Amino acid sequence: MRTLFLLFLLSAFGSIGFSDTRPNIVFIIVDDLNDMPLQPSGKPLVPTPNIDRLKAQGVTFTNAHTNDPLCAPSRASMLFGLYPQTTSLYWFENWQDNGIYKESVSLHDNLRKGGYGVYGTGKVYHGNQNGLFDEFGHYGDVGPWPWDGQSENFRLPHPQQLFLYEGEDADVDYKWEHVFGPLSDIPDWPADPANGIPGYKGWRLFGKPYRYVNSDDRDPLADELGAAWSAEVIKRQHDKPFALFTGLIRTHTPLYAPQNYFDRFPLESIELPVVDPNDLDDVSIALGNESLYGFRRYKMLVRHEGKDLFRKWLQAYMACVSFVDDQVGTILDAVEDSPERDNTIIFFTSDHGFHVGEKNFLYKGSLWEPSTRIPLIVAGVEGSAVGATCDHPVSLIDIYPTFNELLELNRNPNSDTNGYELEGHSLLPLIRDPENGEWSGPDVAITTIPGKNHMQHRIYEGTLYPHFSVRGKRWRYSLASNGGEELYDHDKDPFEWRNLANNPEYAFVKAGLKTQLIELRDGFSWNDLEDMRSWTSAKGVKVHGGEIRMSGGGSAMLATKDSFENFEFEADMKVEPKTRMKIRYRKEPGSVVYSPILASDEAKYSCFHVGEWNRYRIRVHDSRHQLWINNRFVSDDVRDATSESGPLIIEAMGTRSSDVRIRNPRIRKL
Repeated sequence: MRTLFLLFLLSAFGSIGFSDTRPNIVFIIVDDLNDMPLQPSGKPLVPTPNIDRLKAQGVTFTNAHTNDPLCAPSRASMLFGLYPQTTSLYWFENWQDNGIYKESVSLHDNLRKGGYGVYGTGKVYHGNQNGLFDEFGHYGDVGPWPWDGQSENFRLPHPQQLFLYEGEDADVDYKWEHVFGPLSDIPDWPADPANGIPGYKGWRLFGKPYRYVNSDDRDPLADELGAAWSAEVIKRQHDKPFALFTGLIRTHTPLYAPQNYFDRFPLESIELPVVDPNDLDDVSIALGNESLYGFRRYKMLVRHEGKDLFRKWLQAYMACVSFVDDQVGTILDAVEDSPERDNTIIFFTSDHGFHVGEKNFLYKGSLWEPSTRIPLIVAGVEGSAVGATCDHPVSLIDIYPTFNELLELNRNPNSDTNGYELEGHSLLPLIRDPENGEWSGPDVAITTIPGKNHMQHRIYEGTLYPHFSVRGKRWRYSLASNGGEELYDHDKDPFEWRNLANNPEYAFVKAGLKTQLIELRDGFSWNDLEDMRSWTSAKGVKVHGGEIRMSGGGSAMLATKDSFENFEFEADMKVEPKTRMKIRYRKEPGSVVYSPILASDEAKYSCFHVGEWNRYRIRVHDSRHQLWINNRFVSDDVRDATSESGPLIIEAMGTRSSDVRIRNPRIRKL
């Protein structure tokens, strides 16, 4: 009888346990797209009817920010749910080589484990995307490209714009990304027989000739191929819920687009962004160094008097925004024509913003609003507000937890790997109630940039000590690695023209934001080492006046009771003359740090001073060993990894006497 009853239930409710009615996901991420689709004041107006269509269907987050305004770290952080300051990936490194990311479960793997079919096209991750999706469409290519007739040459600038690199800009990096214009400006590279260059007329894309007759008679661009493939995936019959990730590579430079998109924005109609000629007078020295890449890119255009190059560049950016909007329209049309229309959630965002002249800057990679602010729209969530906006500060770190809650995925995906908990917070409460939703995250969104820049003219040797900024509902506070500060009141100063950091009237506001920044920057799980019960010590070690003092007739040693394999260690340390300090960790000969020798390059660069307090930071994860002194990069080495942990040991070495003092020591396991 019981068996017959169970068979009856299965017959009557055959779908129970066998069908999956969870929503599908369409996730669109655009490269280098700033907040123009939000139509902010101070920027030229670019109509985006398709993105507006999406706004009308859901919630637009008007105070959303990237966690690192560079492609590689931003996308890695978003897709793994871990801050750059947690993984130490701040720059254009391969995330697949990062020790923490290698052991973490990506959003895509969590979707797959949760029963989703996962599709991708274009630029989703930065770098190799092989094997990351169940099915992949088309690779992103920021071309088409000019060519000089030599197949090994790739990413050349436009030959008709080589005048940009004359004179003071002859040494500018990445010449291919400063050029712009309509595809109707067919490149014609002159032959140079003396250097073996045959010359070539025409464009190339995906390593092949690209056909362009006019806007209506041409080969499709990479984003058009990706949008069309996405539409085809959406229209398929799926036997399980799907998650489709479409990476649109425009508006990444070089800013090429079909002529008809340029025609939408006649030059004479374009209003330049609002700027203040004295804007840089009060910014942090580190953040406002005019030798930085973004400042140089702006100067490159405006120094050519009479050519109106900046306005033409702006026209090209606007044309690319409009081009992107049309690709979004292709995808939205497919969703609306799909039988799954009412069971599909759409995310739309960018990896970071992009300056279009504000602060005389023309790039991403800053801690100001034009670089950190991104469009973020979520539509199609059951119970969501419609046509609404939310001004609570959020960031890309919140995407992964939002997926997990919306789609009933594992909310602690790394529990069986490295144990790292996701650091963002689900946006679902704000999607359902943008004004009063019970947000569990912080009151500010944090963004970081590495203390490295494209204009350093050297091969990547590691990430310099990064700078950080937090954005709340009203205020932005930034803290540079050299201690420089910026504070802006967005209620009264939306363009961030007046730095209030040194105004005592706002000291209380600054102090509160700085506390929040440091908490988000440094993370949690730190263990203080100020109490001697955390150490084992030899003769000559004592605590006095809040300091640990090491002194002896030749050497003194201090070792942590706990052992560490992967860790971060920080402390203020003072090394007296005729003394050298040595820090050892792990049980291998190469795991050692010495205090710099007086007058050495290390001492000069890190501002290390004998007999004064210097701040040390050591980070070790797998084979990567990083050292900063006084928030300045000293070394970033890859050494033979060992699985054998050991205590952290500090030694004071001298011939007859030695003296090392330590304060505010702390450590955390990674």
